[in-house]
Amino acid sequence: MASVTPTAPAGAGPRLAPGPRGRFLVGSLFDLRRDLIGFLSGVSREYGDIVRFTVAGFTVHLINHPDHLRHVLQVNSRNYDKQSFEYKPLKLAFGEGLFTSDGDFWRRQRRLMQPAFHRQRIQQLGEGIVQDVVDRVDTWQPHAERGEPLDVAAEMVNLSMNVATKSLFSTGLRGDDEVAAISRYLDTIVNYCLYRATVPLAPPPRVPTRRNRAFNEAMSGLNGIIYRILHERRRDGGDSHDLLSMLLAARDEETGEGMPDKQLRDEIATLLLGGYETTSNQLSWAWYELSRNPEIEARLHDELDRVLGGRLPTVADVPQLEYTRMVLEETLRLYPVPWLERRAAGPDRIGGYDVKAGSLIYISPYLTHRHPDLWEEPERFDPERFTPERSAGRPRFAYFPFGGGPRLCIGNRLAELEAQLTLATIAQRYRLRMVPDHPVEPKMMITTSPRYGLKMTVEPRRSTA
Repeated sequence: MASVTPTAPAGAGPRLAPGPRGRFLVGSLFDLRRDLIGFLSGVSREYGDIVRFTVAGFTVHLINHPDHLRHVLQVNSRNYDKQSFEYKPLKLAFGEGLFTSDGDFWRRQRRLMQPAFHRQRIQQLGEGIVQDVVDRVDTWQPHAERGEPLDVAAEMVNLSMNVATKSLFSTGLRGDDEVAAISRYLDTIVNYCLYRATVPLAPPPRVPTRRNRAFNEAMSGLNGIIYRILHERRRDGGDSHDLLSMLLAARDEETGEGMPDKQLRDEIATLLLGGYETTSNQLSWAWYELSRNPEIEARLHDELDRVLGGRLPTVADVPQLEYTRMVLEETLRLYPVPWLERRAAGPDRIGGYDVKAGSLIYISPYLTHRHPDLWEEPERFDPERFTPERSAGRPRFAYFPFGGGPRLCIGNRLAELEAQLTLATIAQRYRLRMVPDHPVEPKMMITTSPRYGLKMTVEPRRSTA
């Protein structure tokens, strides 16, 4: 058994959380690099809901209990910022957008942008989602007729990116090729940021290595599209009834000033990333689980037939699609963001243990969503966990796929609406079945995606309504 970091008796100095000692100088760095979630799962089982370890000289606290998560993400959130090693590379790509900014600047930006995500505005954006889905799945018909599989994970990426770009720019994009280009640029950019987060001595971006050149080209391509659309929209004026129109109209309540183009660029790039990655992965894993659980799929189909009666769903139908919602919530329970990171700006106490200033806080929705004290049979796919009866009394931070506290994801309502309308539209028309022996493995990076895609066959379905 691994040795445990000693704790001090009460009154004898700092009380330190237990955890593995790790190796000389590097601590648990190599364990994290080899298998991040495997290592975090193992130390959680061995040491409990707060685990202390070191990574290359940094003190890290892994927290899993809802009470401790509530403390960091909500109660004392101002003490926990994003000035950590994980987020520094992301600033290269997303600047001072909502995902990477902190402090008073972040609070100002959040106030500026919040009206763009008002419920009524989100519902207006939702009205166009179903037609986007229909247009995409129309291209599946030849696959259905010939029994040919398609990569459903790639299809969900394409679909979610199309929805995200239309929500942001209802006008301005130059066809499907430019939408596909944005997806490629973001994929290159995100992979580069993750590389820099795990390789501390990587050459600076200005050094012309192969990886740096690819990153700089992707940044140039993405920025070229965003700034061109910004220029055209400022030149032409008017309200295009999209998120960009709202962002351009936003004014600081004290100064009356709007956002400069550089800040708009950072926010748009951030929204593009958040607008497609989480939703596309959620939908991909939903199809995978429905394929594995035909009795759950049958219940979903029963609800769609009863509520919709063979017609396409609308935003007004969403409140009645309760089982559809539960399927998607259970999917995000099992396949959420793997982990988040914060930095303690000042000293604190969490769960009775001392946390010194500068410590890193690791938060893993993946682990908390599988906590055996919070979830019965945590590895089983069971949408009915989210009935009102079974949800009653569940701690707020037992389930937090979109974060929590002041930094709750600003686009969570739009993401939820898109996922429900997409799942309902496709499941009403098709059954999707995994190709036998296709490898399925979660790839855990910023989100949890299928490492090898999801090869599935498409079976036409007829409503029984």
